[in-house]
Amino acid sequence: MSEFTLIFYDPGDTQAARLERAVSLTLTRERYTPFYTLEYSFIADDPDADINDFVSVRLMYGSTSIFYGRAASLRMTRRAGSDIISGRAFSFTKTLSTCDAVPGMMFDCTLADIIANNASMPNISLQQVSDSASYIFVKESDTVWSAIAALSVKLFEGYPFITGENTVNIKKLGGSPHSYVGDPVTEVFSGENMANAVSKIYMQGTQGTYEFSATDREAVRRGIIRERFIPLDRQWLSSPETGLKHKMYFARRGGIYTGFTYRGFKNEQLCDPVSFSHGEFSYSGEVSRLVLHADRRGIFTTVTSYKDGYSDIVIG
Repeated sequence: MSEFTLIFYDPGDTQAARLERAVSLTLTRERYTPFYTLEYSFIADDPDADINDFVSVRLMYGSTSIFYGRAASLRMTRRAGSDIISGRAFSFTKTLSTCDAVPGMMFDCTLADIIANNASMPNISLQQVSDSASYIFVKESDTVWSAIAALSVKLFEGYPFITGENTVNIKKLGGSPHSYVGDPVTEVFSGENMANAVSKIYMQGTQGTYEFSATDREAVRRGIIRERFIPLDRQWLSSPETGLKHKMYFARRGGIYTGFTYRGFKNEQLCDPVSFSHGEFSYSGEVSRLVLHADRRGIFTTVTSYKDGYSDIVIG
């Protein structure tokens, strides 16, 4: 697997090690997860390397950087005469989901405003979009990612997602299309998981009564009975219908899905359009979950497309 190179950096952002002999690796990108996950095992060229000083890691595919993030766990193991460095890492955008946002009202709010109003988060970049919402309300213990999600829903009725190494997107523009005609496909699959779907949700109004409600017709069609009553959410005072629809969409995110595995890797990004046909199995969708796995058998990529409320929203 000479295509992959793993580069470790120390706290001063100086290269501490460069590993070029991969044993195995798995890179996961998921539509509703605000970070990528990388699990890896590489043969160590320097068995005396101080892995305790490895704080960040980059994965290269040829000359392209496909992951850059914080080293979460590291282990050095002697196996069959070789020293193996293995571990797990999360892209830097994980900070968005672990840092609380400053509570309160933000007026004429843009994506850049949310980032500027909170803790400094290095190595994170933003989609170049200047649209602003009249306000967002950040509750106590809301994360920065929660604030970004509220902005994305208010502006575009969509959910934010990550592309590139650590780029935050709130506007879905269609992405780069991918076709897989002639690619060696090893499996195709489809399925559903509606376990978290909500059939109806009620929200209190300013008078304390549950005057706002929304029904998920797809959940009802499937015979799901799960009703929720929530207090007044100040985030949606001006648009309660939008807020309730968002909560229903998020409850059944990824509920219906289709996908395939092929040999190779095209560095697909989340929300890129895909068209796939293999025998009697064909569909058009978008990249909702991508898993790159490489080991001694070769390089394989699994592309999954969700069919849910957010997958239908494309703003051109």
